[in-house]
Amino acid sequence: MHYHIRWSDSKLDWERFSTPQEAEQAARQLARPGETFTLEHVDDNTCGQCLKLFKTGLANNKSGDAEVSS
Repeated sequence: MHYHIRWSDSKLDWERFSTPQEAEQAARQLARPGETFTLEHVDDNTCGQCLKLFKTGLANNKSGDAEVSS
């Protein structure tokens, strides 16, 4: 199981987190003024967001961490 941040505009953040504490800390750092979020607890094997990352080649290791170049 892992966590993703869902932003108030309904977009699911690509980054995965191992604990809700990690996800919440990141969300609080990334949130824009007035922006809200929820944390989604998802199964590693059925997470649509992570499956998309693996299919597009963004996943770089077994832990599921991903890199996105800007």
